[in-house]
Amino acid sequence: MNNCLLSISGKASQLYSHNLAGLFEYARQMQKLPVAIPTHRLPDKIIPRKFAVSNKIPDTKGCQKCCVVRNPYTGHKYLCGAFQSSVVLLEWVEPMQKFMLIKNIDFPLPCPLEVFEMLVVPEHQYPLICMAVSKGTETNQVVRFDTVNPNSACSWFTESDAPQTCVIHVTQLEKDTILVCLDRCIKIVNLQGRLKSSKKLSAELTFNFQIESIVCLQDSVLAFWRHGMQGRSFKSNEITQEISDNTRIFRLLGSDRVVVLESRPTDNPTAHSNLYILAGHENSY
Repeated sequence: MNNCLLSISGKASQLYSHNLAGLFEYARQMQKLPVAIPTHRLPDKIIPRKFAVSNKIPDTKGCQKCCVVRNPYTGHKYLCGAFQSSVVLLEWVEPMQKFMLIKNIDFPLPCPLEVFEMLVVPEHQYPLICMAVSKGTETNQVVRFDTVNPNSACSWFTESDAPQTCVIHVTQLEKDTILVCLDRCIKIVNLQGRLKSSKKLSAELTFNFQIESIVCLQDSVLAFWRHGMQGRSFKSNEITQEISDNTRIFRLLGSDRVVVLESRPTDNPTAHSNLYILAGHENSY
């Protein structure tokens, strides 16, 4: 959002908003000084707020996880934070260049909180907040999304008595198309949790390794595991690319436009790591 970086930082695990342009300018100016001044150790009151490049988002201490989504139908951008017994929903206000609190919902979240994503529904003003994925209980229902609905004034929650499913990743590809990554497979479902296949998307993609993380591209998905990566086409389920090396341990570090991969020797996992940028990929979802 306009060169704004969000993070969960500090001893209190609070949400922060960082001005990237200001951070780069600060770093450039510090390089010119003969002696480095550790301004990050100065109390917030000493540095005027209008000059601060990092600001705390009020009332967000103890945040465990956060997620951001843009509603493609309205253009509104939302930030959601998960706490031990509540969730907060904030909306980006363009004139003020910051997120403002719009909803604070008291609700005990699952522990551990493995899933925390927002799902945009066209007919709702605010996105649904997915906090768990459980096994489907209805006919042809593969999974069920346990959500908090900030649009409702009376019925906030949709919970299932079924046990939670071990989910690696949840991503909304289109308005009624959700990618759910499980242990060794990826399923494409609708908002009701039923398998959904089309000319563009296969309903299921199966891998022969335990998936640790994924990156969704426009026409394929990259699945990362301990000793490599495998890409598969959404349409044909064919392997598009592959990295496999049992002598190295790989870990995905980042995937926002640039896919960054870390590699360490298998026989010495504490050794210095090599970093790789996977080139040739379009922007991810």
